[in-house]
Amino acid sequence: MPKRAGATEKISISVRSSDLASLKRRAKRLYGGNVSAVIAELAADAALLEGMHDLVAQLGGPSLSDDDRESLDREWARQAPRPSKSPRKRKARATS
Repeated sequence: MPKRAGATEKISISVRSSDLASLKRRAKRLYGGNVSAVIAELAADAALLEGMHDLVAQLGGPSLSDDDRESLDREWARQAPRPSKSPRKRKARATS
């Protein structure tokens, strides 16, 4: 098998069938079917999340407990504005 271009490593993973189908759909839609590109995208997102986690840790940790966050989420969900109906357009009257 030919060596892959760039600094990559080959791995073997197990995923649920539904997850693999999602990966393949995304690969087809965005990367010409290249599932490895989707995995690379997910790895970049994971690195970003880890960086955020490290930053929060450097700043002294989260300022809210999990219970506080859940309480806020519930409160905000109750206060979420309902989508307004779009205003109806008036028909122009024919002038005589």
